[in-house]
Amino acid sequence: MITIGICEDSVPVQSQIENYICEILNECPVEVFSSGEDLLSFLSDGKQRFSLYFMDIALPGISGIETASAIRGKDPCALIIYITDYREYVYQIFETLPYRFITKPIEKEVFQKALTDAINYMTDRGELFCFHVDRDQYQIPFQEIMYFESRLRKLMLHTAGETYSFYGKLNPIEKDLNPLLFVRSHASYLVNMEYIRSIRDTEILLQSGEHIPMSRKYRPLVRQKHLEYIKWRSLQ
Repeated sequence: MITIGICEDSVPVQSQIENYICEILNECPVEVFSSGEDLLSFLSDGKQRFSLYFMDIALPGISGIETASAIRGKDPCALIIYITDYREYVYQIFETLPYRFITKPIEKEVFQKALTDAINYMTDRGELFCFHVDRDQYQIPFQEIMYFESRLRKLMLHTAGETYSFYGKLNPIEKDLNPLLFVRSHASYLVNMEYIRSIRDTEILLQSGEHIPMSRKYRPLVRQKHLEYIKWRSLQ
């Protein structure tokens, strides 16, 4: 699901942006923030992140560029669209890898074209899981991911040939995954059903021979979703 964060200190502009978004995405979750500090505080617990940010540059406190830089450090795949009337910042913003730059006053057609392009881009990119390890950015096809494992503050992403370790939590990742493919089997495990060989009482056996724990809490969900997965696959 696409989620949008707006960081803009002008209330009229906030409303304008929200209205333009709602004309295209009626059911899209949108959160509005008046400062970079408020936005980063909201993101700090790791429970929420946004697919797309509309970011003013001249904000009270830290600037939109500083805010975007902090976001980019934690989420290398988020799309950032700057909205500002300060054209002299154009060259500075490229360090934060923005998707687009919109100048004020905002023209409806320009804004909605940028939003539509961003939606199409995210849809096309939807087959990849993006994350970073230190300064290296990775994009792993979902079909190559066997399972995610949580260990303390780190996540382990397991493929058939390699394991990647990075900081993160399972809950926000679970929200971004295709529910037809991935299922939670345990507080510390998310499994790609493409790789399930069999489901036992307390564990899942993968095609690789690995055993994944399955807790009593998640057992009914795993069995139900695996049946749904088999039916879905039979229609492909």
